[in-house]
Amino acid sequence: MKAEKAAAVGLLLLFLLPECARPSPSFQQIGNTLVMSNANVVLDYNLSAGTTDFYWKKSKIISAFYSGIGFNTGYIKGISYAAWAYELVGTNEAIITATGVGLPTMKQCFILDQSDSFLVKVEAAGTNVSANWMGPVVVDSTSGGSVNIGVTNDNRALFVPFDNDGFVSYNAMPMNSSSTSYEVGAFYDNTTRNGLVVGSVNHDTWKSGVYFYGQNNKLSQMNVFGGATSPWDDMPHGYISGNTISSPTMFVGFGNDWRAVMANFAVENTNFAPRLVWTNGVPFGWNSWGVIQQNITYDDAIAVSDFFHTNLEPQGFTNAQGTVYINLDSYWSNLNSFQLQSFVNHCHALGQKAGIYFGPFVWFGSANNATNTYVDGTTNTYSQVLLRDNNGNFESVDGGLAMDPTHPGTLDYSRYYINLFTNWGFDYVKLDFLSHGALEGVHYDNNITTGIQAYNEGMSNVLSQINGRMFVSESIAPLFPYQYGHSRRIACDAGTSLISNTEYTMNSVSYGWWLDDLYQFNDPDMMVFNGYGATTNENQSRLINAAVTGVFLDGDDLTGSSGQQGADYGLTNGFINAVARLGQTFTPADGNTGTSAANIFSLPNGTNWYIAVFNYTSSTTNIIVNLARVGLPATNYVAFNLWDESATSVTNSFKVTLNPAQSKLFELFVPASSNSVVVISNTKLSGTNFIFGGSGGTASAPYNVLTTTNLLSSVWLPIATNAFDSNGNFSVTNAVSPNSHNIFYMIKY
Repeated sequence: MKAEKAAAVGLLLLFLLPECARPSPSFQQIGNTLVMSNANVVLDYNLSAGTTDFYWKKSKIISAFYSGIGFNTGYIKGISYAAWAYELVGTNEAIITATGVGLPTMKQCFILDQSDSFLVKVEAAGTNVSANWMGPVVVDSTSGGSVNIGVTNDNRALFVPFDNDGFVSYNAMPMNSSSTSYEVGAFYDNTTRNGLVVGSVNHDTWKSGVYFYGQNNKLSQMNVFGGATSPWDDMPHGYISGNTISSPTMFVGFGNDWRAVMANFAVENTNFAPRLVWTNGVPFGWNSWGVIQQNITYDDAIAVSDFFHTNLEPQGFTNAQGTVYINLDSYWSNLNSFQLQSFVNHCHALGQKAGIYFGPFVWFGSANNATNTYVDGTTNTYSQVLLRDNNGNFESVDGGLAMDPTHPGTLDYSRYYINLFTNWGFDYVKLDFLSHGALEGVHYDNNITTGIQAYNEGMSNVLSQINGRMFVSESIAPLFPYQYGHSRRIACDAGTSLISNTEYTMNSVSYGWWLDDLYQFNDPDMMVFNGYGATTNENQSRLINAAVTGVFLDGDDLTGSSGQQGADYGLTNGFINAVARLGQTFTPADGNTGTSAANIFSLPNGTNWYIAVFNYTSSTTNIIVNLARVGLPATNYVAFNLWDESATSVTNSFKVTLNPAQSKLFELFVPASSNSVVVISNTKLSGTNFIFGGSGGTASAPYNVLTTTNLLSSVWLPIATNAFDSNGNFSVTNAVSPNSHNIFYMIKY
């Protein structure tokens, strides 16, 4: 048997510290200083001034930060108090209480639970105190504060957007800038990767922000606070009131690689709210909004299902569970109830899953008709359930009016549609325009005073109605809270394969890859290979863009030959499909591209590495991939191009030549000895399964199983992708029909 050698690519490290390796924190008072330490973290709290210095490995990162609270009566700094006293709680927490005449009691809570980071929050106690801004970490140069990461090669400040609406981008701007990032921010040197990450790890009450002002490659101001307003809010952040009120808990961490610290930040979030569990593989399939959009019909949906079953699935386009999703987007109501039920039944009969679309907090109607238009599934009119501001005006974003997530009519509306979807048997729901549910406003439930409280109320209602019966895909949605969706669109709409869309989406991958520690999968939006004038190179780039991000859905019009040819072109590469089945987002090699995207990304896969290289320009370019920079151990590798199946030997670096708008995806593996030959040594027919195996492969290296019914044919179809075991052995099980004759198999490696 002829064996053809191949391979692929990857990057990165796993950043979690095992529980058993975590050191014990210590707390001791030395003079007027409370010294709190844990492995690489030391906090010196000045009990005479109310300020804290943060050291990492004996280097001072943050000087003289304090806490501040914006009460309804005015702003009070933690350094304005007269006395500070501390108490220890458990083994890793210190609470420092500040008191002063005429001031509400202020408490700072420090938790040392990680080797390179700590948690901090601020509380206020008194009689019915009220605040809409609470900052556990306030750095102000006028009070002696500063942030200094210790290096000045290529210092960056990362802006993280609130959501993915309005074609917003992440921005890795020069540190000598000023902005407010949402929920988390990072400050780092791109050359050494040393960096600081700060942000909120609980998201039940507050929208959080990270305000910063940089000069001379340091920060002279940095506020890590609850009380931010999103770009879509027309009102200030709501007030939190009570005898005791609390800020969000903030993460403050530093490390040799800011990307590792960012991943630790994400994992720390899951200690407060676990991510939504999913064990059935990353969604592969189709969405109607790519090309057909508002013109979707029952016949179209059936034709797409059939094309997948007869053309794409036999060529290996399924997830690891052998499943594809055929999803109806907006305008699914073009189909009547009988047709929707028939569509679901048709998909299920073919072993497929069916998906649908819903916007639980938005109405695309006219405000003029709100008083006489009833909300489906309720006795309420829209004028009763729409969210209003302090002046009684409806609130609108993207041309859609926001519904109040706390209103019983909105809750009933969601229940009505979720019940319809689940009764029909849909397996997947795309939830869109979710940011409408997080707007500040005057809510029906007057115990809910902030947009995030309302969002949690609405989303928990939706999720409880779904009750594990559907995959939940969030489309336009805030980054946080994350525990209501299995996937989230990582950027705004990017359905076409034009290189501008690929670069836009890859900007969010460049700086939001860590979100797949919060959601099961990041979603790059659907791929379209025919219908918008993209070149072959652009289609290839969009395919790789999706494969290195997560969810893997096509959006072509598969009812005609042009769209079918485009899907056949893009979706039948067994090697790239194998990467997509991992459902993992690649990590960028660099983080200094502003609102543009990085060029080099990687992902480790066992002992192998995947590396993706992108050219977003209109010119041919050469990009040098430095293996050490990417994170590969020093040794000799074979770099296998997953698209054209060419291979080359590489050691320290390799040059990738890319045509205009072209991208390439490689797998790097350590080659076997030159005389290595894969041998099929055993075969067996067991019932309707043909089982064969052998030896001689490269340990942990990938291989493809191809088949044909005619040895004279040049067409061999991939039916499986797997990896040799640690001894180079392999085993393949393939279902065959008892009536089949002349089936030939090839192991391609």
